[in-house]
Amino acid sequence: MTAIAPEIIQGTSLHALFHPRTIAVAGVSRRSDGQGNKFIRRLREAGYRGAIYPIHPTEPELEGLRSYPSLSQTPEPIDYAFIAIPAEAVPAMLAEAAGRVRFAQVMSSGFGEGGRGMALRRALLDAVRRGGMRLLGPNCLGTYSPAAGMSFIDGRPAAPGSVGVFSQSGGLSVDIIRNGEYRGLRFSGVVSLGNCLDIGPCELLAHYLEDPSTRVIGAYIEDIREGRRFFEILRDARAAKPVVLLKGGRTAQGLRAAASHTGSLAGSEQVWTALAAQTGSILVDSLEDFINVLAAFESERDSKPPFDGRVVLFGNGGGASVLAADALGKLGVDVPALGAATAAALEALRVPAGAGLENPLDVPANILERSKGRIAGSILEAVITQERPGAVLAHINLPVIMGYRGGALLDELMQTVLGLQGLLAPATRLYLVLRSTGQADYEEKRRRYAQQAIQAGIPTFFDLVSAARALHALNTYSRYYHTRHP
Repeated sequence: MTAIAPEIIQGTSLHALFHPRTIAVAGVSRRSDGQGNKFIRRLREAGYRGAIYPIHPTEPELEGLRSYPSLSQTPEPIDYAFIAIPAEAVPAMLAEAAGRVRFAQVMSSGFGEGGRGMALRRALLDAVRRGGMRLLGPNCLGTYSPAAGMSFIDGRPAAPGSVGVFSQSGGLSVDIIRNGEYRGLRFSGVVSLGNCLDIGPCELLAHYLEDPSTRVIGAYIEDIREGRRFFEILRDARAAKPVVLLKGGRTAQGLRAAASHTGSLAGSEQVWTALAAQTGSILVDSLEDFINVLAAFESERDSKPPFDGRVVLFGNGGGASVLAADALGKLGVDVPALGAATAAALEALRVPAGAGLENPLDVPANILERSKGRIAGSILEAVITQERPGAVLAHINLPVIMGYRGGALLDELMQTVLGLQGLLAPATRLYLVLRSTGQADYEEKRRRYAQQAIQAGIPTFFDLVSAARALHALNTYSRYYHTRHP
């Protein structure tokens, strides 16, 4: 049984954290209700193909797998050890690893959260040093890696993607995965960091910046002990990849909650606002905006020119368009007047009276109905061809449109919107907003059409303000990127 050389462990890459060949699991029970049992089942469900070694002092077999008394007695060295045993037993288990574990993820809590368990915290750090490993956690869920078949939630992961996330909240990690995958996000990895006694935000940020499979980075952060290093990593990256930050503890109340949650304090609102401005990172205020902005960035392709800040608004509902134009304007995104050539092209379409053919473009449902939705495609084709905007934001009021021909007009209008993808110039992106009132029948339609649009590569939102914030994030990043990459 060979040991991993210490010089390989310290300073090594985090590749094995996302792609482990061997996994040890401590916290497996004959009663099948331990966290370790759940983790093994999730590995199997996720399609993990490496070796799994349950660790138990007395049981010879658990979950249909041969088990081993300690981490030092497995047939081969361990890339990733999942530890979910009582906190007081963790240090001794890790100290006995004898240099045979690369990464130990400690799910157990009780190591300094809220100021309690400081002696165990010190013992854990000492054990990690003596055991010759890197520590993820404690008090964390670990790594979600669809490409490797690793998961800390039930259900088979979606296909691997290009969004890399790290989070100092296990619960939010789950929300990010579930809500994000529903919204079309595909992850290169999600890491629940917990208390960050060893591996922390700086290392995960550096990893994702260097990882070729990651194009967009997201982080939920409550505390960074190496704040200057974090800033320098972002600054030196020169906005090579979009980084979206959701910062917990930006108010006095949030600071108290963060201290109780992770056992340490966090920086002020002003510090994080300045960090974002100086590094081109995008600072958001809610989980919903976090997912929306990640979805907007993931939809960008390397071949697409940066967003130029110009938006054409199209929809059924003049008041909603006015409010959307206001929201975009307040965020510095332009809804420009249409040029003379565009106005002439629209005039030639002979659109019935009652439609607004400025920008925003407002075509009431009764006018859309006369052509079974085709007039929408004609209007947008003319505008896209003449204006070549940075983005087209189409919004549909589902309850109104569904009132025509038993919902047939909605089907036709959605097909028109989906067909716009083939008309877009390289520099133009298409966003869709599906507005509803919350009733069950409308929500079912919205869910179905949203999935169609997402599968077609169209970022889809449920309200106009969220779409405006996503476009603002795109605009902010593009402007900063131009200053660093003229």
